[in-house]
Amino acid sequence: MKTAITNLTHKLESVYNGQPWYGESLLQKLERVGPEEAFAVSVPGAHNIAQIVAHLTGWRRVLSERLKGNMEYQLDVDSDADWAPVSALQQKGWSTILTELVENQRELLTLLASVTDEFLHTVYSGTDTYESLIEGVIQHDTHHTGQIGLLMSANKNAA
Repeated sequence: MKTAITNLTHKLESVYNGQPWYGESLLQKLERVGPEEAFAVSVPGAHNIAQIVAHLTGWRRVLSERLKGNMEYQLDVDSDADWAPVSALQQKGWSTILTELVENQRELLTLLASVTDEFLHTVYSGTDTYESLIEGVIQHDTHHTGQIGLLMSANKNAA
């Protein structure tokens, strides 16, 4: 049976590049962001769009690694791996940051297609199940998509 996993996959796709009820998807927003805007700091003390996208990809990678059975893969909260310094991201480049997100989405969809509803209830750490991890990534993507929208508005108003 794959009703629950199909539902979660649909939610993940909707937030990423579908038609979420709240407006534009993550990819729809990012398609309008160029390198200059991605690295702009229009809100003092806030992360820029490039940092948010790299952060999203990092936590999505946690999910993909767990789905592959790699329980050793870690991402420490508030570390440089979690929130990369702007200089490191500028060196990487905006197009590479976007490509990593796109490749991660493809990988997640492939991995999710191979699991069953029963698998979702499997505990991978403590009391956390794969279902809660997938839901968490979906909520995390939604949260940061909103932040990206705010930064896009702030960048537009600063110009």
